[in-house]
Amino acid sequence: MNKLTTILNEIRPGQDYADATNFFDQGLLDSLDLTTLVSSLEANFGVFVDVDEMVPENFSNLPAIEKFLTGKGVTV
Repeated sequence: MNKLTTILNEIRPGQDYADATNFFDQGLLDSLDLTTLVSSLEANFGVFVDVDEMVPENFSNLPAIEKFLTGKGVTV
């Protein structure tokens, strides 16, 4: 998950992403950050995120992002 943490820290530095249960509920990320996160994941992992998949539940914490990427065939 180091790569994911690096990406998140590029979006909003200095947050405790590792221990967060929900980035959005805890105020670590907002809806604009979600767009940036999705773009970064697409660029870094070579995946395409459909608009229907761009929901906070898929990106709410590190395990959720890892599960989402794994479902896209990416090994994180």
